[in-house]
Amino acid sequence: MALVVMLVALPIGLYFYQQVSVLLRSAVAERRQKTASALANGAVSDYFRQFSQNAYGGHYDTDALSRPESFYSAGYSTVTFIPDEVNRTLHVKATGVYGTEARPLTTRILEALVQFSSDLVQYGTMINGAFAIGASNVTYDGGFYTNGNLTVTGANVRFNGGPVVVRGNLAGAASVVIDGDLYYSGSSFGSVTVLGQRYNYVPDVAWPTLDFSYYDAHYTYKATAAQTIVFNSTGTFTVVGGATYAIPAQGAIIYGENCNLTVRGVVSGRVTVVAGAAAAGNCGSAAGRVIVNDNLYYVGASSISAGPNQSFAALARNCATFSKTGANLLVVGVYFVEQGTTNMSLSGSTGRVFWLYGVRTQGISVSGFTGGRSLNYDANLRSFPPPGLPEKALLVNWKQH
Repeated sequence: MALVVMLVALPIGLYFYQQVSVLLRSAVAERRQKTASALANGAVSDYFRQFSQNAYGGHYDTDALSRPESFYSAGYSTVTFIPDEVNRTLHVKATGVYGTEARPLTTRILEALVQFSSDLVQYGTMINGAFAIGASNVTYDGGFYTNGNLTVTGANVRFNGGPVVVRGNLAGAASVVIDGDLYYSGSSFGSVTVLGQRYNYVPDVAWPTLDFSYYDAHYTYKATAAQTIVFNSTGTFTVVGGATYAIPAQGAIIYGENCNLTVRGVVSGRVTVVAGAAAAGNCGSAAGRVIVNDNLYYVGASSISAGPNQSFAALARNCATFSKTGANLLVVGVYFVEQGTTNMSLSGSTGRVFWLYGVRTQGISVSGFTGGRSLNYDANLRSFPPPGLPEKALLVNWKQH
C-alpha cells in the first residue's frame, strides 16, 4: 500500500508543484509588468497634472518638462520628450523599470502624443451665459457654444460647420436647423431640427480666464497708457507716435497694462493684443478695451484666413469695439472679452457692410452697417493659433509596449 501510495501520490505532487511554480512565476511576472506600467503611467500623469494647473506656460519649455529619474521601492521611471511648438504637440516616452538600474528585471514603455488646444479657436461663437437670437434668416458658421440656455425666436436660423453646445436648454422652432451635432445639458431641445446626432451632455469646455502676469512676463511690446498700434505688411507693427517693432518668428504679444489699445492694419505674423485692467468694467469708460477702428486683415492672397505665418487675437478684460464711418469694415482673428456678455459693439455708417472672419465671444450690439453683417468662422485658427492663448492638454494617441 505504501508503494502504491508513493507511485500515485508522487507524480500528482510533482504535477501540482510544477503548476504552482508556473503560476507563481506568472504572478511575479505580472506584478513586475504592472509595477513597471504604473511607473510609466505615473510619469505621463504628472505631465497632465502640470498642464491642468497652468493653461499658458511650460508646455514646450525644456526646463518645465524635464524630470529627474524617479526611484521607488520596486523600480524607477525615466522620461524623454519631443516638444513641437509649431504644431502645438508634445511627444512623451516614459519608461518604467521594475528592479534596479544595475539589474532591471522588467521594462514597460508608454508613448503618448499630447495636443495643446485652446477653446478660443474651437467655436465660431462663444457666449459665457444664456443667449437669445431674435433675428430671422441668419446663418452661424463654425461651432456655437453658450454657457447657459440658448433661445432662438427668429425663423430660418441655421448653424453650419460645427457642433452646437448648450449648457442648459435649447428652445426654437423646426425652422431652426443645426447642420451638425447638438450637445445640451438641460431637459429640452425644443422643436429644433438636428441633422446630426443629439447628445444630452456637453463636452468639457471651461470659460477661459486671462493671466495678465503671463503676458507681463512674455510681451514683445508693453504699454501702460492708451496706444494705437498699426500693423504693417512687412512683418512689423508701429506704435503711433513711437517706434516700429519686428514681429518675432514665434509671434508677438502686445500687452496693455490697465489701458486701452486701438488696432488696425495688415497683419504679417502671429500676433496677440492683450488689454488688461485692474478691475472689471464696461465699454463706456473702463480700461481693458481693444478698439478696432479700421480694416484689420492678413497679408497675402488669403487675407481673411489664418495661416502658418499669420494669425491674430484680441484679448480684452472688459470690452471689444469695432468702428468705422463712411466705408465698409473687415476684421479677422479671435476677439475675446473676459467680462460680461454684452461688452462687444459695432458702430458705423448706414448702408455699409461689416465682415468678421474668426471668432467672437459675445453678442455684438450694432449701430449702422445696415448694408449687411457677416460673421464667419476661420477654421485655420485651430491649426495656426495666435501666441499666448490659454490652452488645455488633450491626449490624442498612446501606445504601450
